[in-house]
Amino acid sequence: MIYNDEFVWLHFPKCAGTKIEQLFAKYLADVPGLVQDPVGLDLDPTVAWHDTVARRSERDPDFALGDRTVVCSFRRLPGWLVSRYNFEFRRSPDLEHKPELLLEGRFLEQGGFLNHADAYARNFLPPAIVESGKLAFLRTEYLEEDFHSVFSRFIDVSAIPTSAFRSKANKSGQHIPADVRETLARREDDIYASCPYWRDLEKIAYA
Repeated sequence: MIYNDEFVWLHFPKCAGTKIEQLFAKYLADVPGLVQDPVGLDLDPTVAWHDTVARRSERDPDFALGDRTVVCSFRRLPGWLVSRYNFEFRRSPDLEHKPELLLEGRFLEQGGFLNHADAYARNFLPPAIVESGKLAFLRTEYLEEDFHSVFSRFIDVSAIPTSAFRSKANKSGQHIPADVRETLARREDDIYASCPYWRDLEKIAYA
């Protein structure tokens, strides 16, 4: 989480959040009033940098969203599911991962928990935030453009060069068989039908 008196940015997993954290740490660390959570298990075993608004309020009774704008990283569902699967495969190679479950928006997480894309979407962007009129998206596919257009409303981001956006961070490699990737690409409608909440968020974010 990164925030000041005007916005709260949410590090939605697998949506270029690590890259955004790096940009803030390198180029915007001295911006007055800006708070950036430490990132990394060695610095924070509780993984607070991935907090939702509700989770942060539970951790810190003095934290309140108030009338601040929520800025949330986001991306299209098929790409997110592939990225999430590859991340979990790398993190827990001992689990019996089933890439075909991605057609249902599902994937195994560390510990063997079967999670769902819509659970993530609802957790980070519950209806109250979506309907507040104080929500902005940082779309992974348009990261540089959205970064400037959104954050420039609150802070000066002109110090960040275009070249800083070109490199990727936190790559997970490809662990989905080619035939499954082809099936996923061919059956995107089925994936979206299995994740209606995410589908509706995309309609807002990519309108």
